[in-house]
Amino acid sequence: MENILKVYVDFIRAFENSLKIKYNISKNPCTIAGSLFERKGTINGIEYWFHGTGCTAEKDGVIYAYDISIFVDDEIQFSLWEFSEFIRTHPTYSLLKYSSEDIENELAKLIDKGILSWLVIMGRIYKTYRVIT
Repeated sequence: MENILKVYVDFIRAFENSLKIKYNISKNPCTIAGSLFERKGTINGIEYWFHGTGCTAEKDGVIYAYDISIFVDDEIQFSLWEFSEFIRTHPTYSLLKYSSEDIENELAKLIDKGILSWLVIMGRIYKTYRVIT
């Protein structure tokens, strides 16, 4: 699961970097979508749409849905459903037939390894994963 997470995060970082280069910005594109550029568009064959503090990007039928922290610059956050959609729509990872429970158990191992953590706001734990490495 660590490799699958790396593919997911690397794609998101590359996608955001493409927008930063195109629009000559240093801020995370999620924070300025709708003002400097349209909230919905296409770049490098990637269809994207920003919503709230997140984005859904799709390339070749693979869905990369995620959120950006409002507290930590460029920190990727995601729900179990968002990550499950990535696996479900990926041509290789979908063949692994992971259930939501399987994915949740594997992500728990990544929390134990310090790669992910739960989102905590004012002492309250949310079932949202934070990428911390």
